[in-house]
Order: sequence, then structure tokens, then C-alpha cells
Amino acid sequence: MPNLSIVGLQWGDEGKGKIVDYIADGFQAVARFSGGSNTGHTVVVGEERHTFRLLPSGVLKGKELLIGAGVALDPMVLAEELSVFPDARAKLLIDGRCTLVSPLDKQLDSAVEGMRGDFAIGTTLRGIGPSYAARALRLSPRVIDLFEGFDYAAMARFYEKLSVDAGSLLGWGEESEALLDGVVGNVGGRVKQINEMGGSVLFEGSQGTLLDLTHGSYPYVTSTNTTAAHVPAAMGIPASATGPSLGVAKCYTTRAGGGPFPTEIKDSLADSIRTAGNEFNETEERPSRVGWLDLVALRYAIDLNGTREIALSKLDVMSQVRDFKVCVAYKWQGSETTDFQSSIGHLGSVEPVYESPFPLRGANFEGGLPKEGRKLVDYLEKNLGVRVRLVSYGEDRSTTAEL
Repeated sequence: MPNLSIVGLQWGDEGKGKIVDYIADGFQAVARFSGGSNTGHTVVVGEERHTFRLLPSGVLKGKELLIGAGVALDPMVLAEELSVFPDARAKLLIDGRCTLVSPLDKQLDSAVEGMRGDFAIGTTLRGIGPSYAARALRLSPRVIDLFEGFDYAAMARFYEKLSVDAGSLLGWGEESEALLDGVVGNVGGRVKQINEMGGSVLFEGSQGTLLDLTHGSYPYVTSTNTTAAHVPAAMGIPASATGPSLGVAKCYTTRAGGGPFPTEIKDSLADSIRTAGNEFNETEERPSRVGWLDLVALRYAIDLNGTREIALSKLDVMSQVRDFKVCVAYKWQGSETTDFQSSIGHLGSVEPVYESPFPLRGANFEGGLPKEGRKLVDYLEKNLGVRVRLVSYGEDRSTTAEL
């Protein structure tokens, strides 16, 4: 089996963690390749609900756990996760080139968001953006620098000029070094080793394509690249080693934080969908915005990632909605378009054009994928030009169908 990349095709929270957990059996290792603790991947098994912020979602399957160089690593968050899953440490390898998230980055994150005023973007305040920015300025320590005598005093002096209290840095380096000692290495080299021995690696993305720093709805995006094309750079492997990608999308759309959202629902129906889908962001601890399925944006994400197969999630939620809608085009200044990229500069002003292809209300998923779900799969395959490989119709691992 070749390596495989799992990427989100919307604004995040598509259900990537569940899909990674479900298909991890066929892989030797699961690797996080981007983002930081500003994401939350959830896996539900029976009565137990697990949320992973930094550890890859292969934890519950006992897989090797790799954290690639493209990840912004907060040692304190990792410590919390390892306290819940202590056995994971023996299977964990973190690339020494990861950017570290320090307490100073979190303070700066909050300060900058406050400075934006009415233009706040809704960041999680977990310091991810400032840590990546400091890396670009060559100020942020990498994981490997913890063991190489990093000059914390110079770092503190710089942050103090930004009115950030550097006192919180005291002891942080030593505590982080103790935590990470013994689990740091060359993750790209380990991927190569696994492949040469005949094994394969599942690359787990974070956030979603529409939040990509370069290709998403800027400036309301995350602070790194989220697409499949970023995997080789983030992991330190050649592009030829990444394998195909599997995109994950919900049969409706959600968005956390600010920014344009063409298909957003703002009435009581949004509350019903949000409750039925448990759309309360695991990491940000706030309700997500809810909207109809957007094929214009979804087609853009599919093309950008080059994915030919997708996993479709949350079908059961739409079985409780009377009039299921799908956005098939945008209308702007009297013209219709199906080109997301040409609309990205005025995304907040477009008017969605909807179809109501068929009702899902009342569909019974207790025995697996019902005929109404099959109709939706056929409709999406025809309109998106991809194969729907997996369908998820509930939170539990068992509520998944392979097609």
C-alpha cells in the first residue's frame, strides 16, 4: 500500500480524525504534517471520546506516531496529551526541526488579536501564528535548539520590545527539554526507512484547504499551508514519496472564527444543525458557524489537492433537515460563476445559487447507508468528478461505510 495524505476540503472540522483512525490499520505509522495545537481531531469509540491536538490520530490503533517538521509544537500541550496516553511516548518520534510554541507566542497572539479591533480574525490564541512568524524572522527556537544551548535571553529581549512579559519563559526551556528528551529525531528519514521496509505512512493534515495561508480565504486563514502539496516540504521527504490524497468533507459546511462564509445559515435551523452535529469546536471551545454544502468551494479544494477520492461525513445530521440544499454557483454583480478562485477577493459579497436535489429527512442509518445516502453519493460523484470512498454517518468509529 502506498503512503496516503488525509486533507480537509472545507474550513476544517470535517471529521479527519475519525477517518484517520478508521483507515489507520493498513499503515505502519501516522504522521502529523502541519498546524499545531489550534486543531482538535476527535475519535469516538463506544462511550469514550478522545480529542488529539498534537498526537496523530493513530494513537488508539497503536501505530507509530510521527510529528513532522512542519508542525508548531507546544511542549506543554503535548505533555497534557501524553499524561492521558502515556504508552504513546514509546511510539512517538518528533522531528528536531519543528518550530516551538513558547508562552511568549501565546501572549503576543492575544495582543495582536486585540489590536485588530473590529477586524479580529478569530484566532484560537494558542500562539501558533506568532510562532510561525518568529520562525520566519529566525527568532523562534526549534525542538533541536532545546538541546543546543539556545539563547533564551536574546529571545526574551526581543519580545519585551513588543511589550510581552518575558518572565513566563523562565524554566520553560528546561521543562520542555526534559519532556522531549529521547523522542526527537529525523522524521523524514524514518518515513524513508518505513517505506524501504515495505511499510506505509498515513499523513494527517490539520485545519482545511479553505484555511490555507496561501490559497484560502485570506486573511481569515490559519498560519500555515494545509493542502496535500505541503506534505513533502513539511515532512522532509520528496514529493514522489507522498502518495495520493484522500479529501474529507462534511455534507454541510462549518466555519470557526471570522471570515466570509457564502452558504452560512443564520436562523434557528443553524442551531438545530449545530446541536445535531455537535458543532462546538473541540479546541476553541465555542460554537461553529453552520452553512449548506458548497460545491463551488469543494470543487476548488479537490482540484487544489489533486484528490480523486473523498470521505463524506455527517450524513446522519442532514437526515434531520427538511430541505437539504447544495450551493452550485455564486452570483455576483449580475453574473454567475462556479470558479471559487475568481470569487475569493469578494467572497463576502457573493450570493449562493442553490439546488435542492432530494430530501435526506427521515433517512435511517441504523443498518448502514440507506438509499437516500446513496443518492447523495451518486449526485456528488457526478458533480465533483471524484469517487466517494468512505461515508461517515455518526460519531462512533463503527458508523462508517466503505463504498
